[in-house]
Amino acid sequence: MLDFVLAMAALLMTGIEAAYVPTDEGGGDYLVRVEPDLVKSASSYQFTSDVPADARDVRRVRIFVGDTWPPAVERAVLEASRKPRRAAPVAVTSARLADTHAGSAGVVAERPWGWLIGSLIALFMSLGANAYLSMLLAQMRQRYLRDIQQGVV
Repeated sequence: MLDFVLAMAALLMTGIEAAYVPTDEGGGDYLVRVEPDLVKSASSYQFTSDVPADARDVRRVRIFVGDTWPPAVERAVLEASRKPRRAAPVAVTSARLADTHAGSAGVVAERPWGWLIGSLIALFMSLGANAYLSMLLAQMRQRYLRDIQQGVV
């Protein structure tokens, strides 16, 4: 157990950095930087880096071993971080056919606003009920302490 905790602490102190840099031609490079200490120590643990969902069409994975990114790569990473990221495609949860009288079948995603609003109302009612019960408990405790001090039980 102690070995696992020490290994996790070592992973948190040293690092593996990853970045996705899109290219102008489409797709992009997935860059991974591993610190040399992780490579030098013969660790039995597996190091992983997950590719983000919005990193579409990864053309190549480049792995760098070093304390910092090479200067050219660091510029590319900084430029890619300044660009707005495209949202990942969202799966259609519920579909319905629209414009069937026109002959075209368009798929429209329905958003569960009713469930969200209902859940929020239930949450706030629950919080309100808990606050009310807490105030009642505080009043009952004050009465109990007052009665104990007066000698009436």
